[in-house]
Amino acid sequence: MLPEAMPRPVEQGGEATEVSFVVPCLNEEENVLGTIETITKAMERVDCRFEILVFDDGSQDNTSGVVAAYQSANPQAPVRLFRNKVNRGLACNFVEGAFQGRGRYYRAVPGDNVELAESLEKIIQARGTADVIVPYFLEIRNRPLRRKIISKLYTHLVNLASGYRLAYYNGNPLYLRAHVLRFHVECTGFGYQAEFLTRLISEGATLKQIPLVSYDREGSTAINIKNLLSVTHSLLTIALRRLRIVLFD
Repeated sequence: MLPEAMPRPVEQGGEATEVSFVVPCLNEEENVLGTIETITKAMERVDCRFEILVFDDGSQDNTSGVVAAYQSANPQAPVRLFRNKVNRGLACNFVEGAFQGRGRYYRAVPGDNVELAESLEKIIQARGTADVIVPYFLEIRNRPLRRKIISKLYTHLVNLASGYRLAYYNGNPLYLRAHVLRFHVECTGFGYQAEFLTRLISEGATLKQIPLVSYDREGSTAINIKNLLSVTHSLLTIALRRLRIVLFD
């Protein structure tokens, strides 16, 4: 079932959209406008044409209403709203956004507005220097020690499964949108980022890692049983891919 979408805005001046942002939201009525404003602020500094694709992923609050009101008040803003009647998950929204987008470059930005405009600006400024721009974090403010330990363990396990040596896998890299369309995402949930990123590396994509500072929103629930199962599935998928390459390539 495809998401319900607002009509596409008409391109002005014949200029091509350079960057498409997908913003997945689940009950983010208090944070989604901040996310839109953060992206807009960063992109005004970078000075390139962009669009924001907000996916309300089955929210039970007024997330869609808040975004629709913003669109009405700012008709020239490059914001499009997609409504999923049921929750479809991060990976599904990520892939669907790539099909709905028009930019050369493509990136997911969480709808909870935890990303700094300065960090986003640095990521976009690096576009074109490699196929994939991979952010990693020198510091994640407001992150409990337990989460820091789990994050480092996860990175170690992905590196062990893949044979690569990246500093971080869940920082929402900047991709070429064509790569998202060409190389399908095999996993769902929290672990899809690592699976897709390692897939692109195995296909020969070039990458550049850039250091940033980030922070966690208080009360984040990223660690739960569903996400742990997703991570396990992703690690197995990554390890099996590596084994296939070793045995058959």
